[in-house]
Amino acid sequence: MIVSETERLLLRPFCHEDLELILRLYTDSEILRYTPFDILSREAAELHLAKIVRDWELDPQKSFEFVLVRKEDREPVGRCHILIDPETDTGMIGWLLLKEHWGKHYALESGEALIHCCFETLGLHRVNAVCNPANMASRRVLEQLGLRLEAYYRKKCRYQKNGVVSWEDELEYARLKEDSQHD
Repeated sequence: MIVSETERLLLRPFCHEDLELILRLYTDSEILRYTPFDILSREAAELHLAKIVRDWELDPQKSFEFVLVRKEDREPVGRCHILIDPETDTGMIGWLLLKEHWGKHYALESGEALIHCCFETLGLHRVNAVCNPANMASRRVLEQLGLRLEAYYRKKCRYQKNGVVSWEDELEYARLKEDSQHD
């Protein structure tokens, strides 16, 4: 089981007791603004959490969803993940933070831990991340993490918000393991 630690954060697997965090993240339209996700009902949040927990039991494991916990007070500040594509030996990383923790560099700190995990623990060849072009905060974090913009996809991602479907542009950033060896 992968568990990681940074200067200020612990990254631990989700458990069934983390429903409150899922509800806080996935019922706030501002947090979900640049994601394809719609607000989740309590029932949908419970199902989502059950899937996240089950994913930790799969062998081989392809989805690693972590709770981001602040070390100083054990307060959850958000979630982050690695999704493995075994065909391309790539780990897709991402995160969602509770609004009160925006601007505190937790995305950057957790992103560094995820990249290290992808390359050093999982032995992957490539790390990538996607984001909405309008999400300037995420774009800055991805660039600070040493990921390079590789693609601008027009109307690639299907968003569903309040029952309305739209197609949104998506950026793909990536970094190779060999890039890390030169930093």
